Amino acid sequence: MRTKFYFILLVLACFLLNAQALQTGNYTSSDGNYTVSIEQSGDEISLIEPNKSNIYKKTTSDYYYNTEPKYNTYYIRLVGNNKFYSGKNDGNEFLFTLSSTNPSETIESVDNCPLYDKYLKLSQEDPVEVQAWTFCGAAAIAKCTYNAEASQAYNKTIIAGLKAILEDQNRCPCEDVIPKSEWDAVPNY
Repeated sequence: MRTKFYFILLVLACFLLNAQALQTGNYTSSDGNYTVSIEQSGDEISLIEPNKSNIYKKTTSDYYYNTEPKYNTYYIRLVGNNKFYSGKNDGNEFLFTLSSTNPSETIESVDNCPLYDKYLKLSQEDPVEVQAWTFCGAAAIAKCTYNAEASQAYNKTIIAGLKAILEDQNRCPCEDVIPKSEWDAVPNY
């Protein structure tokens, strides 16, 4: 009798462990550079990226797959109810962790970045300063899509590029996307 009870308990525990479901919300990659929105419904996971949406279908206990015929087969591997790995067959895996349970919180992207639009317009209207405005547009994208730490790291390259082409290296042409403290931290040429 006791053995039968433990066997039933073991089967139930295995079933519950395999029945993981992700919490609905926004998930951010471990490097902080990318955020996606996730919603799970039964054997399907909807993954919404800043530029597209995909449905991943369950195939094994913790794996969900999506095939894009022109590119590759991608997967989501659950490792809990608030984190997963994502990757493609024969590629690297990336860890994503729940960063917000508010599904109405927008994922920042170029489509929702007025600062990028500002510098895109300037680059199209001012051919003399097109390089500077393009650098500023890149910094705007970083501000809209990266976390603060990743944006700051990316901006170091942007600032170096800007300072290489500007006559006055002490003045940032886009202080709304590159803070003065970051600008001043990169040496002049």
